[in-house]
Amino acid sequence: MKSDICAFTCTSMYCNNYGCDYCRECSHARYKDSGVDKRGKEWRWEFRPILGPVFLRKDGEWMKRQPVEGSNAWETFRLWYRKGWGKEWVELLMG
Repeated sequence: MKSDICAFTCTSMYCNNYGCDYCRECSHARYKDSGVDKRGKEWRWEFRPILGPVFLRKDGEWMKRQPVEGSNAWETFRLWYRKGWGKEWVELLMG
């Protein structure tokens, strides 16, 4: 995986205060990456474990219209997620 921020490295300045230097699933970890879908289109995203993915434009800004669930963008993200975390992406619904 190529990343602007090294994949699976926490970007928090505070983690060392809690005795962990590797907390890939903490709420403040942030990962940026991209992937190519089956049609050859490149998708970019920023992912925070507590919030989920936000898809980005080429300039790195958030897309005004996020891809809908089930689109090629989501499938590309899910493949990346499975590769890195070894499990399926599940959105947590707060009720």
